[in-house]
Amino acid sequence: MNHFDDNVTEELREIRNKYIEDRWGQLHQLSKESGENAVKYLFTVNAGGAVTVLAYLGSVAGNGPASISAKLGLISFFLGLLFVGFYKAHMVHYHEGLFDHFQKLVRDYYDEKIGWNNMHELDQLKIGEPKLPYVYGYLSFSCFVFGCISGGIGIF
Repeated sequence: MNHFDDNVTEELREIRNKYIEDRWGQLHQLSKESGENAVKYLFTVNAGGAVTVLAYLGSVAGNGPASISAKLGLISFFLGLLFVGFYKAHMVHYHEGLFDHFQKLVRDYYDEKIGWNNMHELDQLKIGEPKLPYVYGYLSFSCFVFGCISGGIGIF
């Protein structure tokens, strides 16, 4: 296992192997935990908003039809929850893709199809800068803000 370079010492090979193991661990951990705090927050606030509006609608049900703004607030909170679900699904697939891609790169490296530097370059290219998770997150947060405003107008 010379990794394309006869001048590579056994110590350097061990360092590279340790890096690969650490990177695998990092990507695995990332796939489990990425965005969890933000997702928990968005889920909690949108679910809480929906429950609040539902409670309000239940309390005014005997007084005639509920205001349109309260209904819009409820719809907005539910949409916010939907965007949280889209975000979570997207991130699961994205991180699985990163992990699968890195595994392939490592196999190619060990099979001496690519070099060490090429493996890093291809890994970084795959990571990229995905924008869709931000879109889902901000849409969910925007739904929360709109739901708060709309529900607030309906109350007053």
